[in-house]
Amino acid sequence: MPPEKILDLERAWSMASQLSVTLPVGRLLANLRLATAMGFLLSGPMITAPATSAATEEDLNNGEDFTRPPARYELRNEFQEQSNNVTQDSFILRRDQPFTLEDGWKLATRLEMPFVLNNKKSADNPNADTRFGTGDLLFQAALIETVTERFAWGGGGRVLFPTANQDQFGAGKYRLLPILGARCMLSELSLGSFVEVVARYDFDMGGYVGRSHVSRFRFSPTFSVALPDSWFFTLYPSQDIVVNMLGGSKWFVPADFSIGRNLSKRSVVSLEVSVPIVKEFILYEFKLQARVGFSF
Repeated sequence: MPPEKILDLERAWSMASQLSVTLPVGRLLANLRLATAMGFLLSGPMITAPATSAATEEDLNNGEDFTRPPARYELRNEFQEQSNNVTQDSFILRRDQPFTLEDGWKLATRLEMPFVLNNKKSADNPNADTRFGTGDLLFQAALIETVTERFAWGGGGRVLFPTANQDQFGAGKYRLLPILGARCMLSELSLGSFVEVVARYDFDMGGYVGRSHVSRFRFSPTFSVALPDSWFFTLYPSQDIVVNMLGGSKWFVPADFSIGRNLSKRSVVSLEVSVPIVKEFILYEFKLQARVGFSF
């Protein structure tokens, strides 16, 4: 990267840090630093040229398709404004590894470890100080069948372990989440576009005494459009439409979208924004997630 590009990046980082102190929305702006850095990288000469018109569906895999998990390392930075003036930053390390089986089947596995920074009040943090620690470890496995080039489906489950080192960083429960999803490619719209429905049920099956029970149905009607020059736009990339089954089936429905770019066949960046439009209970008041992934 040229020296002037590095200097510009350092200046942008410094400005974001100053804004985080001087402006009321500083915490949000501070969390946009990663997105700013990604923007500089997009314009830099170090990025491999985007895929050409001869690319395949797999070349344009943006990593948001449940039925096409790439072998990938991902780093995510998720910022949330929650109720009671709580803000939370999650720095998430994710590793996806699919294994090809026979007759069009594959086994998709995922391991995810979050590191959390928040000011949530808890038994370990009675003064609601801003603290940093480890979150709950996630493991996921799913069997996926590619029926045709257009259609695929799969099912499996994920387990969350109560590995958080303080109460405010995790649920304090062993949680099981059965998952079911189906996808249809929309190649007539553009190569790499697809529509998909993914649903999962999140419930606890034990854990620390005194921690709240969990019983939530989550789903997403995902619609992803591949745009020119390897960009993409996705509606509902996350399963953030939630029905809380505790206390009368209360709904949380956000306006959720992401925009990103396949920088090459092996790298992708995206930015997801989510704001609630129906909140019979509060999952979050605002969510911003930046993602960078590297396939191999």
